Amino acid sequence: MLHLVASTGRTATSLIAASFNRLPGIAACHEGHRGGDDGPDLLPLINLENFQVFKDPLAGPNVVGTKRSRENIEEAEAKAATEIVIDIAYYNAIVGEPIIAAHAESRMVGIVRDCESFVRSVTWLEGTDPMPVGWPDPAKPLSTRERFISMGRLRPTTGPDAEAWDGWGAIERNIWLWKATNDRLADAKDRWPDRVTIIDFGLIRDGVVQFLRSVLAGLDLLRQPGVDASLEAAAAVSSSHTNERSGGYQIGGQQSWTPEQRALLHEANTQFEGRMRAWSK
Repeated sequence: MLHLVASTGRTATSLIAASFNRLPGIAACHEGHRGGDDGPDLLPLINLENFQVFKDPLAGPNVVGTKRSRENIEEAEAKAATEIVIDIAYYNAIVGEPIIAAHAESRMVGIVRDCESFVRSVTWLEGTDPMPVGWPDPAKPLSTRERFISMGRLRPTTGPDAEAWDGWGAIERNIWLWKATNDRLADAKDRWPDRVTIIDFGLIRDGVVQFLRSVLAGLDLLRQPGVDASLEAAAAVSSSHTNERSGGYQIGGQQSWTPEQRALLHEANTQFEGRMRAWSK
C-alpha cells in the first residue's frame, strides 16, 4: 500500500523520510527517492505534473495511471521487500487527492507551517537555493536545478492574482504559494475526512519523536509491529539528515514588510485558520 505525506515544504520532510525508512516493515522515500534525494528511485518522479494537475484537476487520473498506478506501487513494494511504502513530498498536496481516490487503502498527512516563517524560509534574494521550494526574487539568476523545479511550481493562471503576478515580488508570490498549497490540502481533508489528517508543524517544538508519532498516527501505522518501539532510535539516527537553513533568512519578519504584504499575510492566515476551526467542530 502507498501512503502520503504532503506540505508546503520546509517542514522537516527529509527528517521524516529518513526516520520512517528506518522503521520495520516500512519503506519511506522523499520525492520518490529512498535513502535521501540521491538515493535510488522507488517511485517515478513527479515535477511538471504538479502544476498540470493544479491547472486542470482532470489531469490527476492520468498522473496516477502513469506514475502512481497499482503497478507502480507493487513494483515499489517488490523493490523494497515490504508492503508499506510512504512517499513524503510537496507534490502530494496537489496530486495526493487523485491518488487517494484511486487507491482505497491510501492515507495522507498534510503538514502546515505558519505562513510568515514559511515565506522567510523559502524566499531567496541571491545565491543558489540548495533546496528550492518557494519563488525566488524575480531578478535572481537561477541554477539549472532551480529552473527545473520552478517549472512545476504553482502559480495563478486566471483572475486577479494572475493579473498581479508580474508585479509581485518573492514575498507576495510565496504568500500566495502557501495559501494555494494549503487550500489544496484543506480541500482533500474536506473530501476525505477519514483518510486525510492535517498536522501543525509547530508540534515539532514539543519534541521530534512526538511529532513523528503524530504523523504515523495520521497514517494509521503506529499499530504496525515494532514501529512505535523503534521510533526514538530511528529519529536519533536520522537527525543528521535534516536540511537546516544555513546562513539565516534573507528577508526579515513581517514587521519589515510593506503594509500591502502584511495585509496579504493576514488574509491568508485568517482564511486558513477558519478552515481549521471548521474541522475541530
